[in-house]
Amino acid sequence: MKRSAFYSFFKKPIVLGSITFIVLLVVTQYIAYQKYLLNENEQKKEVNNRVDLIKEKLQTLVMYSYSATKTLEYIVERNGVPNDFDNIAIELLDRNKYFNVVELVDSNGAITHVYPLKDNEVIGYNIIKSIETSSGALATIKKKDFFIAGPIRLKQGGVGMVSRQPIFIENKFLGFSAVVTTLSAFFNDLNIDTVLDNSYTYQLSKVNNVTGEENYFLDEDVTLFKEYAVPIEISSGEWKLYVIPTTKTFDIAIGFAIFGLIITFLGGWSVWYFTGQSIRLNELIKEKLLEQEAQLKLVHETSSAQIEKSELLYRSLTSNAPVAIFNTDKLGAFTYVNEEWTKYSGINLAEACGFGWQKAIYPDDRDRVTKEWQETIVKDTEFKSELRFQDKKGKITWLQAKAVKLVDANNNMYGYIGIASGITERINYEKKLLVYKYDLEKQVDLRTKELHDSKEALLNLLEDINFQSTQLEKEKVKAQSADLMKSAFLATMSHELRTPMNSIIGFTGILLKEYPGPLNQDQKKQLSMVKNSSKHLLSLINDVLDISKIEAGKLKVSYYPFNYLKTLEKTINFLLPQASKKGLTINSEISEIDITINSDERRVEQVLLNLLSNAIKFSYNGTILIKVDVVDNLIITQVIDQGIGMDKKDLNKLFMPFIQLEGGLSRSHEGIGLGLAICKSLVEKLGGTIKVQSEIDKGSNFTFTLPSNSDENK
Repeated sequence: MKRSAFYSFFKKPIVLGSITFIVLLVVTQYIAYQKYLLNENEQKKEVNNRVDLIKEKLQTLVMYSYSATKTLEYIVERNGVPNDFDNIAIELLDRNKYFNVVELVDSNGAITHVYPLKDNEVIGYNIIKSIETSSGALATIKKKDFFIAGPIRLKQGGVGMVSRQPIFIENKFLGFSAVVTTLSAFFNDLNIDTVLDNSYTYQLSKVNNVTGEENYFLDEDVTLFKEYAVPIEISSGEWKLYVIPTTKTFDIAIGFAIFGLIITFLGGWSVWYFTGQSIRLNELIKEKLLEQEAQLKLVHETSSAQIEKSELLYRSLTSNAPVAIFNTDKLGAFTYVNEEWTKYSGINLAEACGFGWQKAIYPDDRDRVTKEWQETIVKDTEFKSELRFQDKKGKITWLQAKAVKLVDANNNMYGYIGIASGITERINYEKKLLVYKYDLEKQVDLRTKELHDSKEALLNLLEDINFQSTQLEKEKVKAQSADLMKSAFLATMSHELRTPMNSIIGFTGILLKEYPGPLNQDQKKQLSMVKNSSKHLLSLINDVLDISKIEAGKLKVSYYPFNYLKTLEKTINFLLPQASKKGLTINSEISEIDITINSDERRVEQVLLNLLSNAIKFSYNGTILIKVDVVDNLIITQVIDQGIGMDKKDLNKLFMPFIQLEGGLSRSHEGIGLGLAICKSLVEKLGGTIKVQSEIDKGSNFTFTLPSNSDENK
């Protein structure tokens, strides 16, 4: 009994629907929560990547600023203010992309030399007497060491940082060597638009060592986001960097949660609706039966009063009644049937009178119905039965029959009156309903089992996912540790190698200009070899760093329109001395007079420089031809040489990093095999393609294409 009650309780539609609702609610909201955690981790990772990149750039800026100001200080200390200041400034700016202006300041604090002078007309401005710049200038003099001041509202416009190196001779202050970096140039090098970037809010500040207050470089208000501040310790004091995401991870997770709620409501409602369908059908059948019983009682009451008035009126009315009506005497013998009865049975009144009505009953029902009728007569009870009529043509009709006693005004019984209504349609419907109910119960049981199995499977799946997530997290930590070690190594190599290389190049240039004193021809030749080797080594270091960024997916490109032919001409002019030295001629065939491209000029120039340098390196005579065509918004550039060429079987290895082809090339030519790998990555990053055709001793043809209207969002 307990088991039956328990089973009946759980078969209730509301219970099944509620269980389904709860299970789906737990599962969908758990998935939404996991999505929230994944999104939050991805956002934190992206913020950390951006912070690390900006920190590295800022530290590199300090390094380059120190090297440049130190070089200029050395020149002034040894030779006084140089007459060729502009040439020295040009060389410093060419070697360093992180600052925009080079300045000299005299012992009174007045700016005496500026390059470039255009848009920087601040000569005569006194930085010691200025309220805005005096504190930083005096602090530099007091420290007698390199110092970065900022943020400063520059006279030439915008906000920037000024790196100063005090110049002392015999402990006497003679002025400053300085370089200026505009904040816009710093962020542009990072491919960051602080105005149009809607994903993040950026802020950079310098902390006052005395008051602890922050001096902000940008106009963004970060008062409410102090938890995003990342301290940066550099030699000139403490700085703080803010990278604040403008979109919240829970926005996407809410969408998942709402979608899960919709699924939960639909699932719970569906189970409730379909399991309750059979109950609603049974209630509908009961209502129909009660209506028929009410009709029978109404007919009985009415018939008793027609009998009193007129048998003729009674028969007139019953003959047109929509149900089968019959009368019997008190012994149960039929005395009257109406026309509806004869339609169902297929026999007339004469044949039905007495006990002839039994002939109309379907053989399988006849004994049962006869017995029920006899019990009604003997026991003086109400007759009620469902039976089948079969007419002479074999047609079978289901009927629901009822009969009650007829009494006169004195309550004397004189017979029975009964009605029978056709229920064939209902019986057929009930049969279908039973089949449907049976099928539905099977489906409910099956779905319940499937739901239970699904729940178990889901729990197992979630357990597996959690296990795999744990394993993946461990692997992720390992990978991140390895990546951090690699990044740390590259950063260290950048600082430890590029800084001395720049110093070597700078001081070698100073020696070659004979500022410290005159040089003989052998000394000049040897110092030139040192400078060239240093530049070559610095180029190799930069190539290694570029390929590392490419492999890490951190290579950034900036899109803006520029004149492609001018860039090509500048590259050719730069390499023309090398070609002439080897007796080579560089010619060009260009199909258009003016070609404007929307791309990254610095990266395009890097590709041209690599391809043309290779053509010069591997050619000993003849002509290097550069062909440029424009076809369907594609700029097609070919670099064709008559050099040593390559075997076709080696071409598939040509664009792999750190690969140099056999045949003595790696022994007789400089390089570590990164140039073409970088070219391929840059061209594809800019939306183009690169390929090569070559034959041994006949030369090579490198062809690359670039779209003329590249889009950064592609």
